[in-house]
Amino acid sequence: MADDPSAADRNVEIWKIKKLIKSLEAARGNGTSMISLIIPPKDQISRVAKMLADEFGTASNIKSRVNRLSVLGAITSVQQRLKLYNKGWLASTFP
Repeated sequence: MADDPSAADRNVEIWKIKKLIKSLEAARGNGTSMISLIIPPKDQISRVAKMLADEFGTASNIKSRVNRLSVLGAITSVQQRLKLYNKGWLASTFP
């Protein structure tokens, strides 16, 4: 079945993707505290970071203090996580 090394690699990749999808399906957030950010493989991290900075500015205008702090905290968390990745990692992980 998987005697070919490339077939084995492909099976591992499929397994990783299925595992990722399961974990994403199980993810739950409380109201406005969860952000789903999907970055296309060839997109620039700097563009996404700028978009998040713009959203942070927009979220600062939310009237409800609880919602505003929740959204700002979620955006800040995404910005910090985004700093951990570089374009090379994204391109090599998701060609």
